[in-house]
Order: sequence, then structure tokens, then C-alpha cells
Amino acid sequence: MKKLIKNYIVGLNALISLDLKNNSAETKEFFEQEMVKKEWSKIREVKDTWVSSFNEDVHRDQALNVIQEDIKSILEKLEMDKISLAVQLATEDIVFGEFN
Repeated sequence: MKKLIKNYIVGLNALISLDLKNNSAETKEFFEQEMVKKEWSKIREVKDTWVSSFNEDVHRDQALNVIQEDIKSILEKLEMDKISLAVQLATEDIVFGEFN
């Protein structure tokens, strides 16, 4: 159950939005570094929003477990305070950008 490696067929696309709440700026920076290590990409246009993709053979419940494991392992590693997050999984591309 690996995430997308370039040139593989994509299954589910994941979008998560986080509120890192009362964690320090330094901890938030370390959190970002850990997310990148876990193959998440930050959407710079939308604060604390991340995307990633899963291979087509990964089912929704498996993807949700990977997301939970990714976040939980970072929280434990950095001894972070509580956070909030929202998760969206879809086969369609994640659309984002700046609008005027």
C-alpha cells in the first residue's frame, strides 16, 4: 500500500486541511518537513492544506488508514498538541489555485 510513485497510474487523490492550533511555529515547521517525507505536497495558496495520491489498487479505507498513520506518527514524533483536520478523497484531480 504505497503512495503514488511518478509514472504510476493514480487511484485516489487526497486533500487534507489542518489546523495546527496552539503548536509553536518551530513545531509547525518540523511538521511540514515530516509531511514532505511522507510524500505530501503543501498547497501554498491555501493555508495548511496538503495533497497526495495513492495507486489505483488502494481502496478508500486503506487510504484513510495511511493518512491517519501519517498524521499520527508525526504528532507522536514531534510531541505535538491536538490538531484538527478535514480529509477529502476522490478519483478526480484536486483543483486549486489563486482566484481574483
